[in-house]
Parts: sequence; C-alpha cells; structure tokens
Amino acid sequence: MSPIRISDTENRQSKPNDNFTTRSIHIGSEPDGVTGAVVPSLSVATTFKQYGVGHHTGFEYSRTGNPTRNQLEHLLTSLETSSSAQVTDSVDERYDETSGGADSLVFASGSAATATMCAWVSLAVDEGGAGGRDGVNGLGGHVLAVNDVYGGTARYLSRASKGAGLEVTFLDFEAAGEQGIREAIRPDTRLIWLEVPTNPLLLVPPLPLIAEIVASLPAESRPLVLVDTTFLSSFYITPLIPPTPNSLPLGDIVLSSMSKYSGGHSDLILGALTVSSRTVQARPNLLTGLRFLQNSAGAIPSPRDCHLMTRSLKTLSLRMIRHGLNALQIASWLNQQEKVADVRYPGLATDGAFHLVEKLLSPNARKELEFLGWTFPFKPTSGKVVDTVSEGSLAHVRTLGIPFGGIISFRLKDASAEETDRFCSGLRLVILAESLGGVESLIEVPSGMTHSGLPEETRLKLGITPNLIRFSVGIEDADDLIGDLREGLDALHV
Repeated sequence: MSPIRISDTENRQSKPNDNFTTRSIHIGSEPDGVTGAVVPSLSVATTFKQYGVGHHTGFEYSRTGNPTRNQLEHLLTSLETSSSAQVTDSVDERYDETSGGADSLVFASGSAATATMCAWVSLAVDEGGAGGRDGVNGLGGHVLAVNDVYGGTARYLSRASKGAGLEVTFLDFEAAGEQGIREAIRPDTRLIWLEVPTNPLLLVPPLPLIAEIVASLPAESRPLVLVDTTFLSSFYITPLIPPTPNSLPLGDIVLSSMSKYSGGHSDLILGALTVSSRTVQARPNLLTGLRFLQNSAGAIPSPRDCHLMTRSLKTLSLRMIRHGLNALQIASWLNQQEKVADVRYPGLATDGAFHLVEKLLSPNARKELEFLGWTFPFKPTSGKVVDTVSEGSLAHVRTLGIPFGGIISFRLKDASAEETDRFCSGLRLVILAESLGGVESLIEVPSGMTHSGLPEETRLKLGITPNLIRFSVGIEDADDLIGDLREGLDALHV
C-alpha cells in the first residue's frame, strides 16, 4: 500500500466549539506532521540550529523556550481561558507580545511560580514589572493576601521576599466585607493574592465582590487579582472566564501547583501561571515581565515532565468528577460522626460557603454535573425525597450538595496531638503524607506538616490546631474509604 502524505490527511485539530474534555486530549497533542504519531514527540534538545545569526524557528535555548513546554503552555491557556477552544489551534501561532492574547507559563514547581509573581511586584516597569512601591522604579510594593494561605506561600510572601522590600497584609476576606477589603487596599498594593478554597481551612473568599471592588478602582493603578486554584484545578473553576456573559472575570492571573490535581498521580512537580487576554490588553508588558523573570531565574520544568503533564491532563475531567463525588459523600458522612467536628467541604449543602459554589463553578463542571443529573440553581431536597433514594446511589449524592474538588478539612473532637497522629498513621488505605490531588487518598495534620513553618501563635489564631486534619480524597471506592475512616475513629479514645 502506498504511504499517505501527511499533508493530505484530514485536519484533526481541535475546533472552536470543542468542549473542555475534548480540548484536554487534543490541544497540544496534534498528530505529528512528519510521522503521523498520535503522541507528540518529546523534544529533549537544549539548543537549536540557527539559519543565520538571530534567524531561527522560534527556539534558541530550552531555558527560554522548548517545543514540548510550549505544547503544555498552549494546552493550559485553552483550559484556563476558554469555555470553548477560542485560542489558536497551532502551537506555532502562540502569543508574540503584540497579539494581546492570553498565555501560560509553566515552572519547575508551584513555589517557583509564586516566587516569580512576588518578584514581578517588585520589578521595575521598564522590565515589565508592577513597579514596586512607587509603581515605576521597582523594589518594595504591597501584596494583600488571604490570611489562610498555603504555608509555602505564606513563607515566601512574609520571609523570602523581605530582601526585595515586599510588604504583605494577610486578610480574612470572608469576614472583612466590602468596607474592610477596600480599606486594606493601599495605594502601593500591586497584587491581591487569593486561594479558592484556602489551605487548609477551605474558606472561600468572595471572589465576585473582590472583582467588583477592584474594577471600581482607577484602571492604571488598580492591583491585579491572582487566584490560586490548586485545590480545584481548571475543571471546577476558571476565574479568567466571566461566569456569565455580562459579569466580570473573577481574576487576572491563575496560579496552579500542577503537582496536585493536574498531574494527578503524585509523580510530577510543576507549577503554572495563566494570564487572561483581558489583562494582557490592559497591561501589555505583563507577560514580557513574567517571561523575563522565568528566563532569568531558570526555574523551568524539564521537557520530560511537561510531556507527562500533557498526558496527565487528558484524564483530568474523569478524575475530578470522581474526586468530587467521593469527597461529597465522605464529607456528609464525617459530618454525622460524634468524634468529628468542624467539617469543611464547600460543596456540602450545609457548609457555610455553599452559597458561593454555584457562582464559582466552571461552565465545564456545570455541564458535566448536569449530565449526571444535577440541576441549577441547586435546591435542597425534602426529607421525604431523601428517604426514597438508596444511600450511596448517585441520586442520593445529588441531595448532599455539589461536587467541588476533593479536599475536606475536619477536627477530631477533643483529640490531642498524639491521638491525631495515631489516627492518621493508623489508617489502612488513606496514606499519611503531604501534598494532595493524587488518585490515592492522602491525609495530613497541617500544624505539624504543611503549616509547621508558621509561628504557633499564627497557627492558633487561624484555627490550625493540632487536631485539624486535611484530607485529600482519592478516587478509590467511597465505601472503602469510609470504612477505613470508621475503623480509625472507632479506635480513638480506646
């Protein structure tokens, strides 16, 4: 049989009306134009041939840009900024600093992405930065951050950035209200740093209110809003996409520790920043500054890790649905246990932040949940209806709330640090370990693990007590996980 010329085959690139899951599989993974391979080639080269001094194909040195990394960044831009694939179909038509388009940058870790954003605040305007304290020359500058923030982020904001003169204020946005938020924004506030939900207490800052407040400020000097979506991924929340056609987007920049749900298998460490096209148009030098910092620090992931991350994202939708369904069932079960207190899962109908979940839910997650029988707006189910459905069935799960990520926090009632340690280390299936978002269930004690670097006074003020537990619910069978937790609780105080 004669070989078919690749150029004569049907164009199978993702189309503008393709949905999230389809794009997660096809964007950045188009069949190879030379061999027809359905898996993109891994480009491990560190340097690239030039056809004359300064004349090249767009790649010079892999710290600055690499084809495999570009494919991943192209995919992320689509998932974070388009409710349909309204980005260029070819990786060769990426943002070029004059198109005004959205773009993504991937880093060696989420912490490297955090460091880049902090450096951007203090970077001079002529280098693409926020200008620091005076908004022009760099050094200093102010970040307004949510008070319950990942321990590594708190460490970088409050300690590692001191040398650059960066100042940070930690604010409880849930309690502050509109007046409190406005009063906390200073003339030199360059960035508002949010997590949704927060780590580890799972608070949900009022993103729509914050977006309205920031939009009311002078455009030339208003702070940018960064939203860390690590606990939800782009499946459940896309702050750069306006929730409704006439509403404001909920953020300017999304930060994600892709080591978690995006990777999904506890075997990759990467981070990412994505900037919306709206923000690029308002701040045309922003991406220039971020790329400058990325290239200067060299905190970039290896091509192999980028290749594996592109593969992992292909199953993100499938995994996130299962994480959410499991977490909703387990949170409801924990909420009924006598030895458990203060269960937080924003998707649980009884949670204090539940009223915000529908407003934050991505168009893709809403579509997938509607397919599974959820109706919006969510309406609590009467007791009579609940009694007619089988516990553990999908119909029963729909009465509990809305799947919204896979993280739960709770306290062991009246438990000491030693009893909490014994509970967590004694579970059979659930593993005592830091990190989250893998297919396997992980449990940790923030006060002694992820947030141990915070001063004890700060931890106690936030409510990060020795008996607080953060539970990353995996995609095992929910009944097996509940059985494991039940055995652990039964062993307490024995």
